[in-house]
Amino acid sequence: MPLGGREKAPMNPQFSIVTAKGGHRILMTADGTRVETPPVEHLAFYTGVGLLAAAEIIEWPVALLLMGGHILIGLTNRPALKELGEALDAI
Repeated sequence: MPLGGREKAPMNPQFSIVTAKGGHRILMTADGTRVETPPVEHLAFYTGVGLLAAAEIIEWPVALLLMGGHILIGLTNRPALKELGEALDAI
């Protein structure tokens, strides 16, 4: 029996994939608490940069700058950047 004399109900986490806000995100809900990951596409980028830094192909400060810049660009909503990206995709 846990301290305090009360038993806690088992935590039943629920996972779902959300496709809103510009990417596929994983949403976990447990005991009324919601945790949402960054888009899976971004997680793949962060993992790749981390692996490059771990293999010493790039230096850790460079990896941190790349990840930080990627996060900052993701937080901004600039139509000109979006149009530039779409134009580059069309090439």
